[in-house]
Amino acid sequence: MFYPAYINLQNRKCLVVGGGTVAERKVVSMLISGGDVTVISPDATELVTFLADIGSIRLHNRDLKHGDTNGYFLVCAATDSTTINSAVFTEAHEKNNIPLVNVVDVIPQCTFAAASVVTDGEVMLSISTSGKSPATSRRIREYFEEMLDASSLYTLGYENGNPVPVENLGLPYPIYLLLENRECIVLGDLKSPEVQQRIALLRQCSANVLFLYPDEVKSQELENAFLVISTEKTYLDEYLENGNPFIYELLDNPSIGTHFTPNLIIDDNLIISISARSGNQVCQTKEIYEKLKHQFGNNGFGAFINLLGTRRSEVLEAFPTSKLRADFFEMLIGHVDDASKTCCLSLTDQNCPAECLFNWVRHGKIEQANNFISNLLNEQRVVL
Repeated sequence: MFYPAYINLQNRKCLVVGGGTVAERKVVSMLISGGDVTVISPDATELVTFLADIGSIRLHNRDLKHGDTNGYFLVCAATDSTTINSAVFTEAHEKNNIPLVNVVDVIPQCTFAAASVVTDGEVMLSISTSGKSPATSRRIREYFEEMLDASSLYTLGYENGNPVPVENLGLPYPIYLLLENRECIVLGDLKSPEVQQRIALLRQCSANVLFLYPDEVKSQELENAFLVISTEKTYLDEYLENGNPFIYELLDNPSIGTHFTPNLIIDDNLIISISARSGNQVCQTKEIYEKLKHQFGNNGFGAFINLLGTRRSEVLEAFPTSKLRADFFEMLIGHVDDASKTCCLSLTDQNCPAECLFNWVRHGKIEQANNFISNLLNEQRVVL
């Protein structure tokens, strides 16, 4: 499982390597969160070029050079070249000790994964399936867009097909941290319920968790930490003043940490995060949280996502292109025995009785679901 974190990007330096459509989405999401964005790419989309022309970002129309990643808070590699993307990760994370590095679609070379995000400018929802089912994540995102009457981040930056400025909405930047075997330190009162929740979540994410009382902290331990959670800012003052290689959450003052943990709904590898831009939306956020907790908590989504995740490697081997793989997963998710219908994943009808892959899984018919996937895979192999 990935660890949900809402990053404070306000005025923090962010680098995007690449100028295509995927890189463009990264740029837009960073700008609405207040990031200070630089793009390096010999070519760029119309929107990226437009944002550079009006001074919203810096654009270097060239190839990546040695030393380009130095000095950034967050780095994202989004080129079409595996070699370039790997070089970005190696230099940024392994050489320059930048904690937050993402290589698009290459989980082993990431310290965080991007979230699927929906916002109406005040309330923000983000969804993760821990990389096991992007197609399910997209379906849930589209449902949230309708629920909030909100535009997708994928459409921001354009009006009537023309590029327009992207505003800083003051929203956090939702990501999911990959913490497996990473050193994470918790400072403060172990008996605090909030601390207990963080420790449990870190362990669910397979992090190496070290709990310390403030007077037990040694500088070497913090230097080796990837993430630190402290109940009080004063425990970290000395280290923050001297610069630090870790990201940190301050439970006594979340707004000044590098990140905070939002309200969560978790069903195995499905994680839905909810946050509001200001205190004025607290009641609205609570109402949405209760609704989604009832709808998504222990309602079969986690089991469904896990099943798709266990078959993912077979699908990757069976289909030579990402489009074919995506189409196959869409076929799986949309399947209903009644060919005139498309599976709603119980999003629009929580009591839907349809004979579909989703209902088979949530009603415990795992063997039937697996047999269906195997048969469909064999049929597609014959076609190819």
